[in-house]
Amino acid sequence: MKALFKISASLIIVMGWMQLVAQDCDPYYVSSQGAVREMASYDKKDKLTGTTIQTVKEIKTIGAKTDWTIGSVSKDAKGKELSSGDLHMSCENGIFKMDMKNFIDEETMKSFEGMEVTMDATDLDYPAVLTPGQTLKDGHITIKATSQGIPVMNMVVKIYDRKVEAIEDMTTPAGTFSCYKLSSTIETKTMFTIIAKTTDWISKNVGTVRSETFDKNGNPTGYMVLTAVK
Repeated sequence: MKALFKISASLIIVMGWMQLVAQDCDPYYVSSQGAVREMASYDKKDKLTGTTIQTVKEIKTIGAKTDWTIGSVSKDAKGKELSSGDLHMSCENGIFKMDMKNFIDEETMKSFEGMEVTMDATDLDYPAVLTPGQTLKDGHITIKATSQGIPVMNMVVKIYDRKVEAIEDMTTPAGTFSCYKLSSTIETKTMFTIIAKTTDWISKNVGTVRSETFDKNGNPTGYMVLTAVK
């Protein structure tokens, strides 16, 4: 369950940076370099479990393509830093693409040090315009690690059943925002398979305002809310 939480949390936080402004991409986040987003995570009993701060470190445009580098720092409920790293995403021809490697936490990647690692991925796409009822493409990443030719780990993360559910207002400590409500399923396979479902509220010029996570039976497991954007 710990591995699932890390992957799901990564997904939830990255969603806050999806659909940035890039020429013909719709602005679903504050796109200026140096912009900062802060989110707080809670368990199903409303107990604070941690915070995440992300900063736009670099926005680079070459031709018709724009790339973003986002610095992310995660802390526990007491403010102790748990992990940090960079997230990567891009936009070209009206399609925003999120690198699926963003969904693999730093601790997992460090466990592969000294091994031979191969990755195969289909990035997560977001078109410039979102419409209620719209179905979005699946995303996946497969990571295979070997040591001296011996298989050590085979991890597969799939994100599917992605749909734009509605347009709703959502209020958090950061304010009230008009949002697109998105739903998806996350499937993680290692030695066993874990399935989770997520619902996210994303606002233009802001990013993810709220995100809720459920187990495969629809029982709530936790949520995150936007606490500041500047």
